[in-house]
Amino acid sequence: MAKVLITEQLHPAGPELLRAQGHQVVFFENLGGKTLGEALADADAVLVRISELRGGLLKDAKHLKVISKHGVGVDNIDLDYCRGAGIAVTIAPNGNSLSVAEHALTMMLALSKKLIPITNAYREIGFSAKNTMEGVEFTGKTVGIIGLGRIGRHLARMVTHAFGARVIAYDPYLTQAPEGVELTGDLDRVFREADFVSLHAGLTPETRHMADRRRLAMMKPGAVLINCARGGLVDEAALVEALEAGRLGGAGLDVTEPEPARPDHPLFRMPNVILTPHFAPDTTEAAVRVSTMAAQNIIDVLGGKRPEGQIV
Repeated sequence: MAKVLITEQLHPAGPELLRAQGHQVVFFENLGGKTLGEALADADAVLVRISELRGGLLKDAKHLKVISKHGVGVDNIDLDYCRGAGIAVTIAPNGNSLSVAEHALTMMLALSKKLIPITNAYREIGFSAKNTMEGVEFTGKTVGIIGLGRIGRHLARMVTHAFGARVIAYDPYLTQAPEGVELTGDLDRVFREADFVSLHAGLTPETRHMADRRRLAMMKPGAVLINCARGGLVDEAALVEALEAGRLGGAGLDVTEPEPARPDHPLFRMPNVILTPHFAPDTTEAAVRVSTMAAQNIIDVLGGKRPEGQIV
């Protein structure tokens, strides 16, 4: 029997699976005054969402054999330390990809139809609000997708099949794009040509602030930026400037840098911004899938198997 530490709340499907396999499941929040480092000291496995697991924290986890990420982003895990220490790291590929892609599309549609400001205007001035603004049609627009992994591919299928959108995509790791997607090696071109730019890249030193002041200035007047990946992909100060100047039509952000966004953040006051609290993956279906996959990854590693989602 192994001791599995779960750092944050998740769907009970995963913990139930672990218990059914005879493992002891411990939730960090139930350990009273213990620090995360103390809780890790006698753990054989850890199932983590967004808690930071750096080498300095992991060095005393002498029994730790596997870190299982609830999701796919591993920027909160010290991969180099894990490689050196022989700790396996796994992700839950495709567990929440569909939910995130739907969230990105929902933000695009809501912003193009101005749903939030028109609702607020209706409440404030009544039916005459219908004469205060106009939405735009999404059908046939150009959607730029940066990062054609599972989420980006889901989104590309949605917008091409349902809305006849032209999709131009940038992904330096691909040489061939799905049908209906134009792959370009010029990142700037995506920002220049797209009516909607949707970010689905991992956060690395190379991608940090890829949506910077220079590239935001390239975007078409009225274009919309969507970020359901990592907050660090966007230079938020530059984004606020572009929105305040009226150069962009809006922004849909499920992530910020840092998280959570402070309550007085200027983005909260902008009528053409939708800001959600890293909520894109949080659907009932995705919660079950990811929790189960993350738990199964632990079971596989402890049982001597290499799961599909193992990256270290």
